[in-house]
Amino acid sequence: MARKERKHSDTGIYHVMLRGINRQDIFDEEEDYWAFIRALSSIQYRLEDDLVTRICTCHIYAYCLMPNHVHLLLCEKDWKVGEVIKSLASSYVLYYNKKYGRTGHLFQDRFKSEPCNDSSYFITLFRYIHQNPVKAKISETAKEYKFSSWGNDYLGQSLLNVCHIESAINRYGMEMLTEWVNSPLNDDVECLDMDERVIVSDERIRQMILEKSGTMSIAEFQSLKKDEKYDVICYVLKKTGVGARQMSRVSGLTFSVIYRLSKL
Repeated sequence: MARKERKHSDTGIYHVMLRGINRQDIFDEEEDYWAFIRALSSIQYRLEDDLVTRICTCHIYAYCLMPNHVHLLLCEKDWKVGEVIKSLASSYVLYYNKKYGRTGHLFQDRFKSEPCNDSSYFITLFRYIHQNPVKAKISETAKEYKFSSWGNDYLGQSLLNVCHIESAINRYGMEMLTEWVNSPLNDDVECLDMDERVIVSDERIRQMILEKSGTMSIAEFQSLKKDEKYDVICYVLKKTGVGARQMSRVSGLTFSVIYRLSKL
């Protein structure tokens, strides 16, 4: 089957998601996150083969690194988005494979992208990307998460700066950006997401949890010992292939716990 043509952005701005092959983690230690952020920092300006001509490949407006995927908000300049991501991924894979003594692919072959054609959607994507770790329940606030551009670039919490923050700050102001980032998006807002969900109803998942655990309600299931609950969740995850967010919603266990169990 032929691949679908990537949707073109009239503004040159794209939301990109780069993820690990087979959903595997791409960051094992804190050092790995910072290696990728350094790659982001260096990707935007390059010397041509003559080692004299300096080009601007792209402008990065926002990023967020999650354990097994990365969100970017960037604008094409001298390079197309595909060239930027190919170079970025190659740089990080070289580092990762050398460090861990491995060979082969790390990222899924074809990255996901969606165009950002207006200011309204730019704001939505800006909020969505920076709220990702909060939504996934791995950070209390966007400000506290160490591996996104909100704290590192916009709030100046890191010496390693990546983003062209002036573009967003000059247009919207830090006060407004802060208000937006700290205000959760509605659940019905749809952007590129990590989960490729298998269509299994919440009720079916609930029934499987209760049958496997021998309980009569989710409340009773939640009162079981930790190991017993985790065994049940692992079983249902493997049987259904549903996403961690849906399983978290039905079981009442946190997303971070479900996410770890899905990797076992």
